[in-house]
Amino acid sequence: MNQSFAAHPSPLLPAEEALLRRSYDQLQAALSIGLVATWFWNIGSDNVYGDQNLLRLFDVNETSETDGLPLQVFTDNIHPEDRQRVTQLIDEAIHSGSIYETEYRIGINNHEKWVLARGQVAYDTQRRPFTFSGILIDVTDRKQAEIRSQMAEARLRLAVESAQLGTWEYYPLTGELNWSDRTRELFSLSPSVPLDYNVFLQGMHADDRDRTDRAIQDVLRPNSTGHFRAEFRTVGFNDEQLRWLRANGQTFADEQGMVYRFMGTIVDITSDKRNETLLQQRVEEQTRKLEQQAIQLRTTLDASLNSIIAMTALRNGQGTIVDFLMNTANESVIKSNFMTPDQIVGRTLLATFPGNRENGFFDLYVRVAETGQAEQSTQHYRDEFGLEGWFEVSAVKQGEDGVVVTYNNITERKQAELAAQQQARELKEANAELKRSNESLQQFAHIASHDLQEPLRRIQSFSDLLKSQFADSLSEGERDMVRRIQKSARRMQLLIKDLLAYSKLATQRDQFEPVSLTNLLNDVVSDLEVTIAEKSAAVDIGPLPSISGSSSRLRQLFQNLIANALKFSQTNVTPLVQVRYQAAQPDDLPPRLQEQRDRPFWLITVTDNGIGFDERYKDRIFTPFQRLHDPVTYTGTGIGLAICQRVTESHGGAIDVSSQPGSGSTFKVFLPVI
Repeated sequence: MNQSFAAHPSPLLPAEEALLRRSYDQLQAALSIGLVATWFWNIGSDNVYGDQNLLRLFDVNETSETDGLPLQVFTDNIHPEDRQRVTQLIDEAIHSGSIYETEYRIGINNHEKWVLARGQVAYDTQRRPFTFSGILIDVTDRKQAEIRSQMAEARLRLAVESAQLGTWEYYPLTGELNWSDRTRELFSLSPSVPLDYNVFLQGMHADDRDRTDRAIQDVLRPNSTGHFRAEFRTVGFNDEQLRWLRANGQTFADEQGMVYRFMGTIVDITSDKRNETLLQQRVEEQTRKLEQQAIQLRTTLDASLNSIIAMTALRNGQGTIVDFLMNTANESVIKSNFMTPDQIVGRTLLATFPGNRENGFFDLYVRVAETGQAEQSTQHYRDEFGLEGWFEVSAVKQGEDGVVVTYNNITERKQAELAAQQQARELKEANAELKRSNESLQQFAHIASHDLQEPLRRIQSFSDLLKSQFADSLSEGERDMVRRIQKSARRMQLLIKDLLAYSKLATQRDQFEPVSLTNLLNDVVSDLEVTIAEKSAAVDIGPLPSISGSSSRLRQLFQNLIANALKFSQTNVTPLVQVRYQAAQPDDLPPRLQEQRDRPFWLITVTDNGIGFDERYKDRIFTPFQRLHDPVTYTGTGIGLAICQRVTESHGGAIDVSSQPGSGSTFKVFLPVI
């Protein structure tokens, strides 16, 4: 403080000082009642007098109230940050004579107090200051509240700025509209442009204008809730940029409910909307994918030939599974049981298919649900609704208490298996019978090759002896009888030979090896050379494949076919026999080979221009001893084609024929490709 005033004080007369003291005492008493501290500073003596309130505020001994204290005692208790400012203001008040007024802190025992000081200097006739008096009011509560308010406002301002919030105030009664700088920025509006409600509406996107205006008018109505929230688009006045904004507001109404103030915040949510749109698009895309997957899954399930049911276990109060709820069933379930979906989906298993308990399927499902281990079983099913059959079932656990059941009605297959078992038994019995027949045939072959041929040779020997040695003594009738005996013996010998060959085909199996049919047919033609020459026939053999088989038996096959073609030739027609081959087509195969349509076969044809026959009798020609033509004109035993059939069948093939009377025949030999 400037000390010049203390060096040249204006002295007070004792009477004057006493008068001032009384006045001060009276004022002090009045102010003390109002809890206002007073002070009086005699600048000349540098004594400061204060009431009890002042002394308590500055934590000064109360005896100083009458004795007075130097001003420094009080200024030293002012907060260090405020001390210089206060002393400077006191100096300025003394110099200028203006009213002294300030707020400052008093730091006492680490407890701050805020005070409001007011005072004025008194001057003598020479304009020299001699007293300085005033009051001091404790404003700590108000100041702390004010500081808290300022701090709250600062925090709010920081929050608004960090969140990039704009603020606005609207006074409906006057039409006044105030926007913060950020709000103007969001509308791309210059600071100099005047504001009103119509400017606000013009800055809004046309599609959002009416909707937002209605929302504002609703909240401005008397006795409304007062809460406002809206999202809308703006088109910047200057930059024409599209923005999405979110506004939140609150109205304030008078006692009659009339809104006089409407204020709030506004924030840019353009990026949020953009992200929301992208998220929505992704959600929709993912939803479409899930729907497509669900459709594909449903299509796959419905396309499955297997019947599929998804079920959830139903438990009682003790946690025991007592039934299953059928949640989903594919088309195979519905079709195979002749039911509509509502008769299956949403119903319990045992109510719909009660036979599951008796045949053990229900217990299987319970085990799967409890253990999580997949199981399968095949059982016969029958229930009170008439459903019966054999079913093959597999079950797997799904989720916490779900079971997916896949089953097939295998009744036809089971019946086929039972039929196959019966056929197997019958085949076994047939094989046993065939074995017995083969044994009998072997015995017959033995008899034919030994016991029958020996008497036949004797007959031939005796007839030859009669013809050679007794021919001159025999009459013509007797010689004819001898010729008949010899002819019958030769026929008998040929028959025994063919029977023996036929029996060997049934009882013996040669080792198969690669056979060139071209070479084999050339050998056959060579063996039949005499007959071919006698008939003046032509035998045309094209290239033929090699197969796996028995050379001797295949020779029998083709020799019999070519010999038959030469035998049954037409009169006055030069015999022609052609042998060709090709890959057999599935539709070419005879009934015997239809079950082997996927296996490759060669088709070898032997075609002649002979007398032919009616195809109605083609099955008979492959039966032993069956003849379609006059045995006198066409010699033979009737076993040759039966042998052909046996040879082809023993090689895994078949033989067929097509013919017309007078147009020749075509024998078709089917043999497996190597």
